[in-house]
Amino acid sequence: MASGKGTIHTYPPGSLLREAGILLLITLLLATLTWVLRPPRLPLRADLAVYEMDLGFPVMDPVEAMAGYDDNTLIFVDTRSPDPLAPRIPGAFSISQARFEEDLLEAYDFLMPEDPLLLFGDGNLLLISAVASRLQEKGFTDITLMSEGVEGWREAGGDLAETEEAGDE
Repeated sequence: MASGKGTIHTYPPGSLLREAGILLLITLLLATLTWVLRPPRLPLRADLAVYEMDLGFPVMDPVEAMAGYDDNTLIFVDTRSPDPLAPRIPGAFSISQARFEEDLLEAYDFLMPEDPLLLFGDGNLLLISAVASRLQEKGFTDITLMSEGVEGWREAGGDLAETEEAGDE
């Protein structure tokens, strides 16, 4: 005469697996639906006006930079790491983040703190801005960044210096 107390209720052998499978299927469907209906992602290109505020330096496009190059009113500074095979804007000084102190010493006789510097690189304004900040710490006051980098300069019709082959002197 069992009273029902202390009895263990068991599920049929396949029902736990069936319930787990159903829950897994519902989770996968909800995850897929969420992914498909997600809002659009942020644009890959930032608005330069916002970028300029974050960087703390004015930004100039390559066409404007060419006018300063032709008028000889800007001093061009290449912020990329030294690479003898990379195309260069003729007459540009090289001051990279990795060799900042050494590069600045080499160009120090030619650069004055009040000179209008136009910094350019591969188009990454954050990397260019890092060099600009270090120059500003050294007392340079007139610093502008060029958007779009060397490729933008080329596309705008700017001349590039011939690259040297490895081993040529």
